[in-house]
Amino acid sequence: MRELIVQTLYNIEVGVAEKEEIIAFTSEFVADLRKEAADDPTIELDEKVLDDAFTIGDFYFTTLEGITDSIGKIDQLIVDHLEGWSLSRLNKVDKAILRLAVYEMMEGTTPIKVAINEAIELTKNFTDIGDKKAPNFNNKLLDKIGKSLS
Repeated sequence: MRELIVQTLYNIEVGVAEKEEIIAFTSEFVADLRKEAADDPTIELDEKVLDDAFTIGDFYFTTLEGITDSIGKIDQLIVDHLEGWSLSRLNKVDKAILRLAVYEMMEGTTPIKVAINEAIELTKNFTDIGDKKAPNFNNKLLDKIGKSLS
């Protein structure tokens, strides 16, 4: 679900559409994936597994709403802990990942170490080009933010 949140935040950031349109598109996309999986004769999944795998749950909606409602506070925490960088200089995908992790740490919905670990895994999947610079940068930044929040 975090992947979808990052993708939604990215799409909001680059302005492809309004937040509500992006959320509606994402919901339709996931529903289409569920239908394809249900209709595929080579895949044998019961309804519960399909629902678990292809349903956007409350975590997506509440987290996304929380991030967008708190974006100023989240961005300020990021800016306060950046060294030699500005928020506008950050890669937009990394910015989305950082915003998600900082929100989770701020809200206490996820333990700080787990939020950081999840963010680093997202960074490895989305923005690491093999040199480990992006995961190391995000890890160091989130560690500083996490310590300031604990």
